[in-house]
Amino acid sequence: MRWLAPLAAALLAACYPELDWREFVWPDGKFAVLFPGKPALESRDIAFAGSTLRMDMLSVQVSGMAFGVGYADLPASADPARAIAEGRDALLRNIGGRTTVERAVELPGARGLEFEAEGAAQEAKMRLAARVLVGSARYYQVVFIGRAERAGAVDAGLFLNSFRVLPP
Repeated sequence: MRWLAPLAAALLAACYPELDWREFVWPDGKFAVLFPGKPALESRDIAFAGSTLRMDMLSVQVSGMAFGVGYADLPASADPARAIAEGRDALLRNIGGRTTVERAVELPGARGLEFEAEGAAQEAKMRLAARVLVGSARYYQVVFIGRAERAGAVDAGLFLNSFRVLPP
């Protein structure tokens, strides 16, 4: 099944030439995902799930859109359901958004929520599609965000569905 991601990326490259999809494997984060370009790494401390955590984020920005994966190790005392809910709520606050679609999602090695939202940032209408997941004491967020007029032309599902947790 590993051949599906490169095939899908090749087919989409023809539709969106500015999106140079390629599989990116990040052993430190213990995940793999398709990114539409080479991601940049950023780290910061965040107040999350009752603790201060270091979150590492890989992201690609192209044509007014951002594709990102963030991850943080959760303390043993963390409640996975609380981490998932807090992650969703924090992403919604970034755009003053409201959820338009939400469903439970389970992947090999992680479970959580997938959702879409609409909102605004700097007076522009925004669209957000994301997954917030917990697996093996690690929190993951897989996020696509872009201006509504441009975001509708991108298959955010390709990005979200390409995310996979690497086996230990």
